[in-house]
Amino acid sequence: MPKLRLLLLALLSAGFSALALHAAPPAGLVQLAELTPSQRAAQDWFGFSIAVSGNTVVVGAFDANIEAFGTVYVYVKPPNGWADMTQVAKLTSSDNGQGFGTSVAISGNTIVVGAANTSNFHAPASTPGAVYVFVRPSGGWIDMTETAKLTASDGQPGDALGVSVSISGSTVAAGAFFAQDTSGNDFAGKAYVFVRPGTGWAGNLHETAELTASDSQLLNYMGASIATDGTTVVAGSYGHNNFQGVGYVFVKPGSGWASMTQTAELTASNGKASSDLGFAAAISGDTIVLGAPGAGNFKGAGYVFVKPVSGWTGMTETAQLRASNATMDDSFGQSAAISGNVVVLGAPGAVVGTNQGQGAAYVFLKPQTGWKTTSRFNAELTASDGTANDGFGLSAGVSGRTIVTGAVGNNHPGAAYVFGP
Repeated sequence: MPKLRLLLLALLSAGFSALALHAAPPAGLVQLAELTPSQRAAQDWFGFSIAVSGNTVVVGAFDANIEAFGTVYVYVKPPNGWADMTQVAKLTSSDNGQGFGTSVAISGNTIVVGAANTSNFHAPASTPGAVYVFVRPSGGWIDMTETAKLTASDGQPGDALGVSVSISGSTVAAGAFFAQDTSGNDFAGKAYVFVRPGTGWAGNLHETAELTASDSQLLNYMGASIATDGTTVVAGSYGHNNFQGVGYVFVKPGSGWASMTQTAELTASNGKASSDLGFAAAISGDTIVLGAPGAGNFKGAGYVFVKPVSGWTGMTETAQLRASNATMDDSFGQSAAISGNVVVLGAPGAVVGTNQGQGAAYVFLKPQTGWKTTSRFNAELTASDGTANDGFGLSAGVSGRTIVTGAVGNNHPGAAYVFGP
């Protein structure tokens, strides 16, 4: 059975066979805080989804195995700097959105939460999934329900809209990786773009544009990951071509977003079956990062693509990023984040000391001469209180030099960690 983001986490409780030694991060990048919710319960999977923008961190808690919907927590950096803390606000859906917390994203004063009511291979879910938008009140973040709810006009039960979400300014992109394509291929996947109305985010809204793949196929899983910078959307499709994977790039037309097929496809020059390229996706300006946790016998890899001067076109990577100490089942690249010249890739299966599956996250800084293929990372991040099967690095976010990672198994409820200079 192909790996799905909501199913892969079962590996965290099964342990891993590999063993590697992991060094502490350099003195210039340290753990600043451990974030936890005010109320914790075993197997909350707190840290399943992560997003950060400036001084605000968003953490999703959702365990698909034991609950119908989750909770999202907001953390704001205190005046004296990051410190261990519980949330300043809790976000929930007004209608008990199934799968709420599956994914999160933030841009400025707006938070987006995916509620991917996922089906399985035997029975479809009862709803197509949804995306919830929260706009920060003038007085700051407070416990609240959504400002607006986004759904697909052609959504079908089990589409899993909201399995991935991204926001940039007034543009929201969301993946529905279980959606059927027009040829009847199951689990082909789609992506949707929602543009904020002139009157602001409010009420129930449908998509501005629907994004599809011209070479869609059975088990394509397009939209399993998604990222946008407003004018460009990249949708990961890790199931494409026998799980070799691909990244679809969509560029906003001059007249505005409209339903379309991809502008370009991003592939790996050394792609092989089960590499899962596109399992994670991130974008910053002219640079796209795609995670491939199955590459290299599941050691994993990250692929960097830099937009050519003439614009996005079908291409292979500009550079490959790997970890020199990676071993089988590290799943390096299961999460990916980028901010300017900083790339973060999570490896939730990594063994730290003798702790199997404790997990790690790797930081790469863009060289002055541009991105180059390397296995030399600039920093390796681990949790100060990490234990076996934490899955640290399952989710990751970066804003400037602030890095946040999730560890869904930490003491079972989960935790999130803030790193910085």
